[in-house]
Amino acid sequence: MKVKDVIRIIEGYAPLELQADFDNSGMQVCFEEDEVRGVLLCVDVTPAVIDEAAAKGANMVISHHPVLFNPVKKIVAGGFVSDVILKAAAARVSIYSAHTNLDCVLGGLNDFLAGALGIDVDIERAGEGEYYRIGTVHGSLTFGQFAEKCAKTVGAGVRTIGDRDKVIATALVSTGAGGGDRDMFAMCMRGEADVVVTAEVRHDVAVACAQAGLCVVELTHYDSEKCARNILAGLLGSKGVDCLFASEKSPYNE
Repeated sequence: MKVKDVIRIIEGYAPLELQADFDNSGMQVCFEEDEVRGVLLCVDVTPAVIDEAAAKGANMVISHHPVLFNPVKKIVAGGFVSDVILKAAAARVSIYSAHTNLDCVLGGLNDFLAGALGIDVDIERAGEGEYYRIGTVHGSLTFGQFAEKCAKTVGAGVRTIGDRDKVIATALVSTGAGGGDRDMFAMCMRGEADVVVTAEVRHDVAVACAQAGLCVVELTHYDSEKCARNILAGLLGSKGVDCLFASEKSPYNE
């Protein structure tokens, strides 16, 4: 299978047309006609990830976050983005990113995380194209119990806002930087959800949630989106493409 064939599989599942206007999902560094010898999956492409791919014989890296995101006017050795591009080109490693299109597609990150947390998603309330999902929480859990479930599910610590004894019935999940979406939080404060699970919660948003009595579970951006690797591994594995996970972790100290 060639690089272009792997790309076709991904885009058949998460079309580029679904990505946000600001995004740059798709090919980053690409040798389309090369036969794929191995695929390394990651959240963020770093020079270390390219080195790992080359060491493991993988000539394709598929990331969630695009390495070419902000405009690049020059490639100079020693710069973070430049070093990724130069290393990839020198090792003939293709880089492809599935970002916001994979966030909002049905069966994407928000659906995966919601399912892992025991939330029955109602796609009539927020379906494909939306950067969040809303649904009913399995069982009768207090907010404290639900927060503990979130931490166990992602395998990392979480921060919380709200009454830990409150019984949770409905939840909204928004992977990545959903914590800055004031409209989304305002909707929940009007009763659309009892708890929000997201990352990068702004301070002013946190204050407003505390005052309104809205419960919030804040994950790190990385921990909320590392499931992208599982989705891609499942998708490509079903087509006979074996994938490895990069030896990466959250940039924050535990």
